[in-house]
Amino acid sequence: MNRAWQLLSRFGLTVGLVLILCWLNPNRGTSPDSVYYLASAKHLLAGNGYTVLQEGKLVWNSIFPPAYSALIAAVAGLTSLPLLWASKVVNLLALGASGWLWLRRLQSRRATWLLSIWWLGSFLKISTYTWSETVFLVLLAEWTWALYRLFNRPAFGRMLGLLALGSALFLDRYVGGFVFGLAGLLAFAAWWQPAWLGQQLGLPVSDRLVRLLLILSVAGLTLIRFYFSLNAHLAGSMFGGERFVPTEPLPALLTLLGRSVLNELLLLRDIVPGEADPLVWMGVAMEALVLGLAIRRWHRTPVEKSLHPVVNSLSRFFVLTGGFYIVLLLGLRMVSPFSGPNLRLMAPGTYCLLMALLLWISRLPAIRQRSLRPYWLLLLMGSWLQLLPQLDSGRKLSQVWHQVQTHWP
Repeated sequence: MNRAWQLLSRFGLTVGLVLILCWLNPNRGTSPDSVYYLASAKHLLAGNGYTVLQEGKLVWNSIFPPAYSALIAAVAGLTSLPLLWASKVVNLLALGASGWLWLRRLQSRRATWLLSIWWLGSFLKISTYTWSETVFLVLLAEWTWALYRLFNRPAFGRMLGLLALGSALFLDRYVGGFVFGLAGLLAFAAWWQPAWLGQQLGLPVSDRLVRLLLILSVAGLTLIRFYFSLNAHLAGSMFGGERFVPTEPLPALLTLLGRSVLNELLLLRDIVPGEADPLVWMGVAMEALVLGLAIRRWHRTPVEKSLHPVVNSLSRFFVLTGGFYIVLLLGLRMVSPFSGPNLRLMAPGTYCLLMALLLWISRLPAIRQRSLRPYWLLLLMGSWLQLLPQLDSGRKLSQVWHQVQTHWP
């Protein structure tokens, strides 16, 4: 099977899963945030600019940046699809583009490991909903790849590409501006300890690289400052409302942050405070069992240790990006009481760390990959527990069990 058919088959599976989930979901994969995206897309199509209706009048939408709504409006305008379904097409086009790009860079077998992240329950949910996260994650992977290439060959054109990708990330979600902070941190580390940074990332560091990273950071932060000033001028608020206010007491905050990190480790079902959800414990048991069996199989598969690949530079860049995002997000939560950090907010960090892990797995000897593949497939299918309704699952399972007992011969 050639590359094109391999890509189409995997993309077709993803499209099918997303459409099935949209059909099963009573609200077709929308949330309160979706209303803002769709409303602004509607006003863009009508020629009223990037606005939302507030108190009976149209005002500039400073709550969310415009990229996602603009993409929805563009697809709806070109296809005449309803805005809701245009948003699903936007998400699927982003996934298709990501699949095509990674298939070009890597062999089909290696790219399949990476693209399978989108078959995890939490990421299927993200790609099903009218949320900006799908586009954001695809752009974040591209930014990390472009950063890796800049370190390989520092060039002004590559820096401009990074600036464009970073700006697109920010215009999709405000938090996307974190990449310019990361570029500034790397510029400082490359200037202060070039040998240490080069050793950690597995690539050489030059004075030219320091200058390009510094230009990237300053230019990106300047663009962010300009956009927030535009928000303040057009809407009277830089961030669409007061975002930095007192948060919970420190013990409650630390509990919240710890639970957020724990939920990211539980691929099969999230813990929801105040709810006795038996699916959580079912998911914990399944994940522990599958991982235990995978480790056992690993030790029983005879492979020379010298054949195991080291963690390559690209994986290290994904760990760097994901780790920096998580630290920054948890730090922001200490000064801004936004919801969560929940599945949506933690997804970029988890996505990058999974990309790093699967890039390493994809370089293992073929016998190792064959031994791990069934367990990864079990985790993927088990993770669909995330797609079941979060509320009252215990009561619903009891009802199912009662029906089974009633009708069992």
